[in-house]
Amino acid sequence: MNSEESEQFMDENGISKLLPNDEGYPERINLVKRNLPEIYHLGPLTNYDDGVAVVGTRSCSKFGEEFARTLGSELSTNGYKVISGLAKGIDTFAHTGCIENDGEPIAILAWFHKLYPPQNKPLLDAILENGCAMSEFIFMPEKNARYEFLKRDKLMMSISDVIVVVESKSKGGAKYTADEAMKKNLPVIKCKTQTDDPELLEGHKTFLANGALEATSPEHVIELISELKEKKETKETKNNLDDFMTGP
Repeated sequence: MNSEESEQFMDENGISKLLPNDEGYPERINLVKRNLPEIYHLGPLTNYDDGVAVVGTRSCSKFGEEFARTLGSELSTNGYKVISGLAKGIDTFAHTGCIENDGEPIAILAWFHKLYPPQNKPLLDAILENGCAMSEFIFMPEKNARYEFLKRDKLMMSISDVIVVVESKSKGGAKYTADEAMKKNLPVIKCKTQTDDPELLEGHKTFLANGALEATSPEHVIELISELKEKKETKETKNNLDDFMTGP
Protein backbone atom coordinates (compact mmCIF):
# COMPACT_ATOMS: atom_id res chain seq x y z
CA MET A 1 0.00 0.00 0.00
CA ASN A 2 1.29 3.46 -0.83
CA SER A 3 1.38 6.55 1.38
CA GLU A 4 -1.72 8.04 -0.23
CA GLU A 5 -3.76 4.94 0.61
CA SER A 6 -2.37 4.99 4.15
CA GLU A 7 -3.37 8.61 4.67
CA GLN A 8 -6.84 7.96 3.28
CA PHE A 9 -7.34 4.99 5.62
CA MET A 10 -6.09 7.05 8.57
CA ASP A 11 -8.43 9.94 7.76
CA GLU A 12 -11.42 7.64 7.36
CA ASN A 13 -10.78 5.92 10.69
CA GLY A 14 -9.52 8.80 12.86
CA ILE A 15 -5.99 7.42 13.19
CA SER A 16 -3.20 9.90 13.91
CA LYS A 17 0.54 9.58 13.40
CA LEU A 18 2.84 10.42 16.31
CA LEU A 19 6.49 11.29 15.72
CA PRO A 20 9.10 11.19 18.52
CA ASN A 21 8.92 14.94 19.18
CA ASP A 22 5.13 15.18 19.02
CA GLU A 23 2.95 15.86 22.04
CA GLY A 24 1.49 12.56 23.21
CA TYR A 25 4.36 10.42 21.96
CA PRO A 26 5.09 7.80 24.65
CA GLU A 27 8.19 9.05 26.47
CA ARG A 28 8.87 5.59 27.86
CA ILE A 29 9.92 4.40 24.40
CA ASN A 30 13.00 6.60 24.76
CA LEU A 31 14.15 4.40 27.64
CA VAL A 32 14.19 1.14 25.71
CA LYS A 33 14.58 1.95 22.00
CA ARG A 34 17.44 3.66 20.22
CA ASN A 35 15.66 4.16 16.91
CA LEU A 36 12.33 5.71 17.82
CA PRO A 37 9.52 4.56 15.52
CA GLU A 38 6.55 6.41 14.12
CA ILE A 39 3.45 5.44 16.08
CA TYR A 40 -0.06 5.22 14.69
CA HIS A 41 -2.59 6.03 17.38
CA LEU A 42 -6.37 5.70 17.70
CA GLY A 43 -8.34 7.12 20.61
CA PRO A 44 -7.58 9.70 23.30
CA LEU A 45 -3.96 10.38 24.21
CA THR A 46 -2.73 9.18 27.59
CA ASN A 47 0.43 9.61 29.66
CA TYR A 48 1.16 5.84 29.71
CA ASP A 49 2.16 5.99 33.39
CA ASP A 50 1.41 2.89 35.49
CA GLY A 51 0.99 0.64 32.48
CA VAL A 52 1.04 -3.11 33.04
CA ALA A 53 1.32 -5.49 30.09
CA VAL A 54 -0.71 -8.69 30.52
CA VAL A 55 0.28 -11.36 28.00
CA GLY A 56 0.04 -15.08 27.45
CA THR A 57 -1.02 -17.94 25.25
CA ARG A 58 -3.93 -17.86 22.81
CA SER A 59 -4.91 -21.38 23.93
CA CYS A 60 -5.28 -20.73 27.65
CA SER A 61 -6.98 -22.98 30.18
CA LYS A 62 -10.22 -22.10 31.94
CA PHE A 63 -8.10 -21.19 34.96
CA GLY A 64 -5.95 -18.86 32.83
CA GLU A 65 -9.07 -17.25 31.38
CA GLU A 66 -10.49 -16.45 34.81
CA PHE A 67 -7.09 -15.36 36.14
CA ALA A 68 -6.56 -12.91 33.26
CA ARG A 69 -10.07 -11.52 33.52
CA THR A 70 -9.84 -11.01 37.27
CA LEU A 71 -6.35 -9.54 36.92
CA GLY A 72 -7.55 -7.02 34.33
CA SER A 73 -10.27 -5.93 36.75
CA GLU A 74 -7.95 -5.80 39.78
CA LEU A 75 -5.35 -3.75 37.92
CA SER A 76 -8.03 -1.24 36.98
CA THR A 77 -9.25 -1.03 40.56
CA ASN A 78 -5.72 -0.18 41.66
CA GLY A 79 -5.23 2.55 39.05
CA TYR A 80 -3.12 0.66 36.50
CA LYS A 81 -3.59 0.75 32.75
CA VAL A 82 -3.96 -2.69 31.18
CA ILE A 83 -1.80 -3.10 28.08
CA SER A 84 -2.19 -6.12 25.82
CA GLY A 85 -2.09 -7.23 22.20
CA LEU A 86 -5.78 -7.92 21.41
CA ALA A 87 -4.94 -11.54 20.51
CA LYS A 88 -7.19 -14.47 21.36
CA GLY A 89 -6.84 -16.02 24.79
CA ILE A 90 -5.09 -14.19 27.64
CA ASP A 91 -5.00 -10.81 25.85
CA THR A 92 -8.74 -10.88 25.23
CA PHE A 93 -9.66 -11.81 28.80
CA ALA A 94 -7.30 -9.24 30.36
CA HIS A 95 -8.80 -6.49 28.22
CA THR A 96 -12.32 -7.73 29.02
CA GLY A 97 -11.74 -7.61 32.78
CA CYS A 98 -10.34 -4.10 32.49
CA ILE A 99 -13.32 -2.90 30.45
CA GLU A 100 -15.86 -4.51 32.80
CA ASN A 101 -14.35 -2.48 35.64
CA ASP A 102 -14.35 0.79 33.66
CA GLY A 103 -10.55 0.76 33.50
CA GLU A 104 -8.21 2.25 30.92
CA PRO A 105 -7.14 -0.42 28.41
CA ILE A 106 -4.43 0.06 25.78
CA ALA A 107 -4.41 -2.29 22.79
CA ILE A 108 -1.12 -2.73 20.93
CA LEU A 109 -1.87 -3.96 17.41
CA ALA A 110 0.32 -5.55 14.77
CA TRP A 111 -1.50 -3.30 12.25
CA PHE A 112 -4.81 -1.42 11.91
CA HIS A 113 -6.13 -2.42 8.49
CA LYS A 114 -7.93 -5.79 8.45
CA LEU A 115 -7.79 -6.17 12.21
CA TYR A 116 -6.40 -9.43 13.53
CA PRO A 117 -8.17 -11.41 14.83
CA PRO A 118 -11.27 -9.98 13.09
CA GLN A 119 -13.64 -11.35 15.74
CA ASN A 120 -12.09 -8.95 18.27
CA LYS A 121 -13.41 -5.86 16.47
CA PRO A 122 -16.21 -5.42 19.08
CA LEU A 123 -13.57 -5.70 21.81
CA LEU A 124 -11.48 -2.98 20.15
CA ASP A 125 -14.57 -0.75 19.94
CA ALA A 126 -15.11 -1.27 23.68
CA ILE A 127 -11.45 -0.52 24.41
CA LEU A 128 -11.69 2.78 22.55
CA GLU A 129 -14.50 4.00 24.81
CA ASN A 130 -12.05 4.53 27.70
CA GLY A 131 -8.67 3.70 26.19
CA CYS A 132 -6.67 3.70 22.99
CA ALA A 133 -4.95 1.54 20.37
CA MET A 134 -1.46 1.84 18.92
CA SER A 135 0.67 0.22 16.23
CA GLU A 136 3.79 0.82 14.21
CA PHE A 137 1.95 -0.25 11.04
CA ILE A 138 -1.23 0.63 9.18
CA PHE A 139 -1.50 -2.27 6.73
CA MET A 140 -1.17 -6.01 7.11
CA PRO A 141 1.88 -7.32 5.22
CA GLU A 142 1.35 -9.22 1.99
CA LYS A 143 3.60 -12.08 3.13
CA ASN A 144 4.87 -13.40 6.47
CA ALA A 145 3.64 -11.20 9.36
CA ARG A 146 6.12 -12.48 11.95
CA TYR A 147 8.11 -9.22 11.85
CA GLU A 148 5.01 -7.11 12.56
CA PHE A 149 3.96 -9.30 15.49
CA LEU A 150 7.44 -9.07 17.02
CA LYS A 151 7.36 -5.28 16.63
CA ARG A 152 3.95 -5.28 18.34
CA ASP A 153 5.33 -7.28 21.26
CA LYS A 154 8.36 -5.00 21.59
CA LEU A 155 6.20 -1.85 21.49
CA MET A 156 3.98 -3.34 24.20
CA MET A 157 7.01 -3.98 26.37
CA SER A 158 8.45 -0.51 25.77
CA ILE A 159 5.46 1.37 27.21
CA SER A 160 4.91 -0.94 30.21
CA ASP A 161 6.29 -0.73 33.75
CA VAL A 162 5.84 -4.46 34.35
CA ILE A 163 5.19 -7.52 32.18
CA VAL A 164 2.74 -10.07 33.62
CA VAL A 165 2.62 -13.46 31.92
CA VAL A 166 -0.50 -15.41 32.89
CA GLU A 167 -0.10 -18.69 30.99
CA SER A 168 2.46 -19.37 28.28
CA LYS A 169 4.44 -22.11 26.62
CA SER A 170 8.23 -21.98 26.52
CA LYS A 171 8.17 -20.31 23.10
CA GLY A 172 5.99 -17.66 21.47
CA GLY A 173 5.08 -14.00 21.67
CA ALA A 174 4.75 -13.85 25.47
CA LYS A 175 8.20 -15.42 25.89
CA TYR A 176 9.68 -12.94 23.40
CA THR A 177 8.07 -10.00 25.21
CA ALA A 178 9.37 -11.20 28.58
CA ASP A 179 12.88 -11.82 27.23
CA GLU A 180 13.03 -8.32 25.72
CA ALA A 181 11.80 -6.83 29.01
CA MET A 182 14.49 -8.61 31.01
CA LYS A 183 17.16 -7.32 28.62
CA LYS A 184 16.01 -3.80 29.59
CA ASN A 185 15.83 -4.66 33.31
CA LEU A 186 12.04 -4.43 33.33
CA PRO A 187 10.41 -6.77 35.87
CA VAL A 188 8.51 -9.84 34.69
CA ILE A 189 5.87 -11.61 36.80
CA LYS A 190 4.80 -15.15 35.92
CA CYS A 191 1.47 -16.33 37.28
CA LYS A 192 1.33 -19.86 38.64
CA THR A 193 -1.08 -21.94 36.61
CA GLN A 194 -3.33 -24.71 37.92
CA THR A 195 -3.68 -26.54 34.63
CA ASP A 196 -2.29 -30.00 33.95
CA ASP A 197 -1.22 -29.01 30.42
CA PRO A 198 2.43 -30.15 30.22
CA GLU A 199 3.44 -27.38 27.78
CA LEU A 200 2.04 -24.64 30.03
CA LEU A 201 3.64 -26.21 33.10
CA GLU A 202 7.00 -26.40 31.32
CA GLY A 203 6.56 -22.81 30.22
CA HIS A 204 6.02 -21.76 33.82
CA LYS A 205 9.27 -23.42 34.88
CA THR A 206 11.13 -21.75 32.01
CA PHE A 207 9.98 -18.24 32.95
CA LEU A 208 10.95 -18.73 36.60
CA ALA A 209 14.35 -20.16 35.61
CA ASN A 210 14.97 -17.03 33.53
CA GLY A 211 14.33 -14.72 36.49
CA ALA A 212 10.59 -14.00 36.52
CA LEU A 213 8.84 -13.44 39.85
CA GLU A 214 6.08 -15.91 40.69
CA ALA A 215 2.55 -14.82 41.60
CA THR A 216 -0.09 -17.20 42.90
CA SER A 217 -3.20 -15.01 42.46
CA PRO A 218 -4.31 -11.73 40.85
CA GLU A 219 -4.11 -10.10 44.29
CA HIS A 220 -0.54 -11.36 44.64
CA VAL A 221 0.31 -9.77 41.29
CA ILE A 222 -0.91 -6.41 42.62
CA GLU A 223 1.18 -6.86 45.77
CA LEU A 224 4.32 -7.61 43.74
CA ILE A 225 3.75 -4.62 41.45
CA SER A 226 3.30 -2.34 44.48
CA GLU A 227 6.55 -3.65 45.99
CA LEU A 228 8.42 -3.15 42.70
CA LYS A 229 7.03 0.37 42.39
CA GLU A 230 8.08 1.23 45.94
CA LYS A 231 11.62 -0.10 45.37
CA LYS A 232 11.91 1.90 42.15
CA GLU A 233 10.75 5.12 43.84
CA THR A 234 13.15 4.56 46.75
CA LYS A 235 16.03 4.03 44.33
CA GLU A 236 15.14 7.16 42.34
CA THR A 237 14.93 9.22 45.55
CA LYS A 238 18.35 7.95 46.64
CA ASN A 239 19.86 8.73 43.23
CA ASN A 240 18.42 12.25 43.29
CA LEU A 241 19.79 12.79 46.80
CA ASP A 242 23.22 11.51 45.74
CA ASP A 243 23.20 13.89 42.77
CA PHE A 244 22.25 16.78 45.03
CA MET A 245 24.97 15.98 47.57
CA THR A 246 27.74 15.64 44.98
CA GLY A 247 26.58 18.76 43.12
CA PRO A 248 27.90 20.08 39.81
